[in-house]
Amino acid sequence: LAEPNAASGAPAADGSYKTTIIAEPRSNTLIVRAANQARLALVKSLVDKLDQPSPSTANGAAGNIYVVYLKNASAVQLASTLRAAISGEARNAPSVGSTPVTSTPGGTNTTAQTSSSFGSSANANAATTGGQIQADPSTNALIITASEPQYRQLRAVIDKLDARRAQVYVESLIAEVSVDRAAEFGIQWQNALGKAGDGTIGLLGTNFGAGGNNILSLAVGAATGTVLPGRGLNIGAVNQTNGVYVLGFLARFLEESGSGNVLSTPNILTLDNEEAEIKIGQKVPFVTGQFTNAGTSTGSVNPFQTIERQDVGLKLKIKPQISENGTVKLIVEQEVSSVQASTANAANGPTVNQRTIKSNVLVEDGAVVVLGGLLQDEYSGNREQLPGLGNIPILGNLFRNESRSRKKTNLMVFLRPVVVRDAASTQQLSNDRYEQMRSGQQNAQPEESRVVPINESAVMPALPAPTATPARSAPKGP
Repeated sequence: LAEPNAASGAPAADGSYKTTIIAEPRSNTLIVRAANQARLALVKSLVDKLDQPSPSTANGAAGNIYVVYLKNASAVQLASTLRAAISGEARNAPSVGSTPVTSTPGGTNTTAQTSSSFGSSANANAATTGGQIQADPSTNALIITASEPQYRQLRAVIDKLDARRAQVYVESLIAEVSVDRAAEFGIQWQNALGKAGDGTIGLLGTNFGAGGNNILSLAVGAATGTVLPGRGLNIGAVNQTNGVYVLGFLARFLEESGSGNVLSTPNILTLDNEEAEIKIGQKVPFVTGQFTNAGTSTGSVNPFQTIERQDVGLKLKIKPQISENGTVKLIVEQEVSSVQASTANAANGPTVNQRTIKSNVLVEDGAVVVLGGLLQDEYSGNREQLPGLGNIPILGNLFRNESRSRKKTNLMVFLRPVVVRDAASTQQLSNDRYEQMRSGQQNAQPEESRVVPINESAVMPALPAPTATPARSAPKGP
């Protein structure tokens, strides 16, 4: 339109007279190079005719309304982020309608009308109040009210923020190995001094330990069955005093050993920079208070107990953050707790063994890192003896009771993060874990029995084979 000769096909007299127009989309402007003022005026007149406001804008509306459906991001969160960004830009932009004064070399003053970067004052107020961008949670879409230049700027930001986020699959391995050894050896003597018919007799002997390990307790309770011999090998000798059989000698030999091997592998999958938590355990009751009306004369208040249940088991809380070079930063909180078996029925409540780790670590994608651990070697010994006699070499063993124990515990925690960036990797990871569980169920099938009619347990179904996308056939000719 700006080159009449170009439309008729006639060659231009000189290339320097050609009009050049370049679009600058960032500022929504045109850069024009014309040979003379007449050509430039022609271009400006054409632009003025084409650059007319839409009917909605001419009637005072805020601008066009656009709906953007998001693929990955949350519409509510993204709308809040965009409103905050626009509000900050509107506050930093010059005020609408301000008239700064500019001095010219000739000494006259000129005024220039300025506006905010987002057009009218109505748009600036809308950006401040959040009315320009709204979220529709039901369809996960953004409703944007803005002019065409504003919408293009916002759409470029939305496309970048609506990209598929990477995920992190964290494999945790908790290994605990414990070995216990204990040994006990002791000899006890008891003898009654006196003769038949004496009203008073004397006793001479040694007493070590308690309950069935003590010769006096065992002798008194043997007749009624209230006290049983202690664990291990018990060798005793009984003599008769005044017609009553009395245990006069007791030797105990005991050696025990125990070991434990606990392996826990909690796994969890989460989005980049999103916290995830997994809990595996039980709610164990603990008595926190009690009341009884025993000893009162009224008896109008019923006795009661207050119980609080606490989580006991395994807990893993993790928040990964993927860097540009593929390194994964992990904010980890891991806890392993268990009820000590010997205190499960204690009057004051059970004792809980607790191991907690809180840490921030950097790990390469697919690498294994040790998060922490505990190496504990505990030794305890106890020796009871008669003063002087128990120190005699070899013969001193007849006058003492000795026990020793040693416990070694090794606890280590390992982590391995794997970055999952696309749907194919996610599906492959899920299929591998599915087949692993299915194989474990198949290997755990019970042996066939002709007596018991149940010879199989449930097994997860096999994964369906991936279906190939049918190729499009070429159109048939006439």
